[in-house]
Amino acid sequence: MAENLLMRQANGALTKVRSTELAGGTHIPHQIVRSLANKFVDAFAGVLTDKWDITSSGSTATINAGLLTISSGVVAGSYIELLSKETFKLPFRVMAGLANTRHAANHQIIEVVSVDSDTLIPDGKNSASIDVGGAASVTATQMKYSVQNGGLTPLESAVSTITTTATTAVLEIEPFEDEAWFHSRIIDSTAGRAASFVRHQSLPDPNALYKLRIRSMNHALWKNPTNAISGTGGVIRLTVAAHAYTTGAVVWVEALNGVLNGTAEVRGNYTVTVIDANTFELDGTTFAGAYVAGSGRTALASVPTAVTMTMPFINVQDYEELKAEITGGRGQTAAGQGLGVTVIGTLATHPVTVTSGAIVATSADNIFWNESVAVLAAGATLTGVTRDTAVAVATAHRYAKFNAMVFSDQPGTLAIEVSLDNVTWRRLKSLAIVAGTADILSVPVMARYQRALFTNTGAASTTTFMLNSSYTLS
Repeated sequence: MAENLLMRQANGALTKVRSTELAGGTHIPHQIVRSLANKFVDAFAGVLTDKWDITSSGSTATINAGLLTISSGVVAGSYIELLSKETFKLPFRVMAGLANTRHAANHQIIEVVSVDSDTLIPDGKNSASIDVGGAASVTATQMKYSVQNGGLTPLESAVSTITTTATTAVLEIEPFEDEAWFHSRIIDSTAGRAASFVRHQSLPDPNALYKLRIRSMNHALWKNPTNAISGTGGVIRLTVAAHAYTTGAVVWVEALNGVLNGTAEVRGNYTVTVIDANTFELDGTTFAGAYVAGSGRTALASVPTAVTMTMPFINVQDYEELKAEITGGRGQTAAGQGLGVTVIGTLATHPVTVTSGAIVATSADNIFWNESVAVLAAGATLTGVTRDTAVAVATAHRYAKFNAMVFSDQPGTLAIEVSLDNVTWRRLKSLAIVAGTADILSVPVMARYQRALFTNTGAASTTTFMLNSSYTLS
C-alpha cells in the first residue's frame, strides 16, 4: 500500500507512513522501526539547500569540493544564516570543523536554537552557541560561548582560549539536561581536547526541539537592553545603557522576549532614532506585548574587512532515544560527560587501592606466583618467597585471601605463615597432603606479610613437584 498517512515523529519532523484504511475512513498506521539515535552529517558534498534553509542579506555561502565558505562582504549589517532542516532533542553533541579570518566588526557563530514544535521556526527562547568572530575576539585562539533559557538574554562567557582557528580546528557543543559543555581540539589528531568549558546556569530547556544554525553577522559587540516600551507614535523604544548609537544607524535586535512588532517577532536589522544616551527607537515598528526583564540584545551594524569562515564538515549525534550512552571516551584531557571512566596507570597497573582517602596505583588483580618446581629431598622443607601486601596496620588494602597450592608425588604438609614485621613468623594453618593429589590452602589476609611452605614427609625425594601462591580479591 502507498505511504498515505502524514505523521509527526518524536523529533517534530513530519513523515509519510503506510496505513490500512478501515471502514468509516479510519487509518491504522503500520509499525515504524527507527534508529535509536538521530544522526546528522554534512560534509558539504551536495547542494547546500538540501539540508539547510538560508536567509541572507549581503553575505554569501558557497560549496566547493567539500568545503563550505561563508563570506561576510564589506557592508555594515550584512548577514547570513544557515538553519538545518533536521531537528534534535537534548542531549546531543554538535561537532564542527572550522577555520576563519577575523575582524572586529563581525560575528561567526555556531549555535543550536529552539524551534516551535508546530512551525519548526526558531522561537528565540533557548540556545547554546560558540562565537569565534572578531566581535568576540580578533585573536585566533579565543572564543565566547553562551547559553540561553526562557527567552532571556543569552548568558555569554568572557573571552576563552581554544585551539587556534587560523587553520581548521574542531569545536563542539554538548548541551545536557544538567550542564552544557563547549570543547575545542585539533582536527584529525589523536590528542585529547585542548580546552573544555561548562555552564550550569541558563541551560537550554531539555524538553524543547532544536535546530542547528550557522551564521555570520557584520555587527559590533552585543549590548543588553534593560527595558522596552511604546515610544514615539507607538514604535518600540529600547533602553540600553551607554549604547553610543547615532540616529540613522542600523542595529540588530534579537531575543527580545515578550515584545512584538505588531504580530511579528522582533529580530533583525532596524534603523534607529536616538532619544538620549541610554534610549533609542526602532523606526517603522509597532510596539505590542510586555517586555520580559532580562531579555534581548542588540549589536550595531559595522563595516568589516572581508571576512571568511570555512567548514569541511559539521555533524550532530542526537542521543534522544538512548537510555544509556556506552563510550570508551572521546580522547579529551579535560573531564566531561563524554568520558565516563578515568583509568590510572597502564593495563598492568590499572587496579587501585584507597590509602587514607587517596587513590594510588597498585599491582594487578588476583596475582599468583610459582614458588618452585625443583626436586625436594625427603624430610626437607621448601619455604616460599615472602609476599608483601605493601600496606601498614590499619590501612585499607584490596586483597581478601592468601592462597597456597601444591602438587607432589610424595606426601607432605602444606602450610601458610604470616608476619607483621617480616622477622617473627607465625604458622596460621597447615594441611596434610596425599602423594599425587593436588590441594589448596587459603587464609584471610590479616597481616602485611605471608608465605607458603611445604615439607616433604615421604621416604624419597620428589620427582614431580609444584608449589604456587597467590593473593585474591575474594
